[in-house]
Amino acid sequence: MVEEEIISILEESGALSSNEIEKELKLRGINIRARTVRYHLKKLEERGLIKRNSNGKAELTEEGLRELKRKSAFERLGEFSERIEYNVYFCNFDLYTSTGLVPTNIAFIDKNDFEKVINTINEFSEFPYLVSNLITIIDEKERIGNATVENGKFALGTISNTIFDVILRAAGVNTYPEYAALLSIEDMQPKGITELISYVGTTLSPGQLFLRSGLTSVSSIPNSGRGEIIVAIRSFSRYAMDIARRELELAESKGFGGIIKMLHPADRRFGLPAGSRARLIVSAGLNYLAPLYESGISLDIRVNEFFVDYKEFRNPDDYI
Repeated sequence: MVEEEIISILEESGALSSNEIEKELKLRGINIRARTVRYHLKKLEERGLIKRNSNGKAELTEEGLRELKRKSAFERLGEFSERIEYNVYFCNFDLYTSTGLVPTNIAFIDKNDFEKVINTINEFSEFPYLVSNLITIIDEKERIGNATVENGKFALGTISNTIFDVILRAAGVNTYPEYAALLSIEDMQPKGITELISYVGTTLSPGQLFLRSGLTSVSSIPNSGRGEIIVAIRSFSRYAMDIARRELELAESKGFGGIIKMLHPADRRFGLPAGSRARLIVSAGLNYLAPLYESGISLDIRVNEFFVDYKEFRNPDDYI
């Protein structure tokens, strides 16, 4: 019980000292001293579930993360939508000044693939269905959030479509994540949704499930005009449609794209289930990484797990 809670705390908060873990446990109704915490940390370390970082703080290993997921799969249903809400709450991006933290998708990639990655990203930097064509590169041994990029790897960051939730929340419009979907593109235009995954019934990023399943074909679109991209579908109060439209138009003028359509509740286009709320369909941030995955490059993708300062993002050709 205590050790499971410690694992959960480390997963949520990153590396912590025994005193910091003691305080977090008390918030969960478990009153034990730091000395007892250290005893449990030693047991977890012996099992390979945690390790000590350079500051002596405890942090989860990959095996620790797997252990947490194995024991809490049912409890974690819908957790990705909660991660979106967490990002929206903590990101402080200001659309009017173009400053602050933005929700970021990160791909950890072997450095041997750097040139191929940058060339591919540059080829797709003008793709019309990107949330943003800006990227950030984090080199080996550098930190991003609570993670350190491993030796021999680099991290590629792209802006998540959750940026639109952040922008709308700042304007007083609260969005709810409903579905991720595959959207068919023909003659470079959106034609219809072919697959849907509800955020409620999954423990993983639905968009990443589409990508891993090989169902996307983003890389074929620039040449043929046809393919499948990932989209995210949000719902919000229909009475806020004018406010949302104004903010999204401003976002587009500031370089954010990939907005497919805003739908009134009565609008039956795209064949979505009936509802009483307006819907926003936006291209997923993962579409910028999809051509890399489709070309066979090995990617360890973390969706919406990191916040990065907007000023750290650059045009891809800056990295050539």
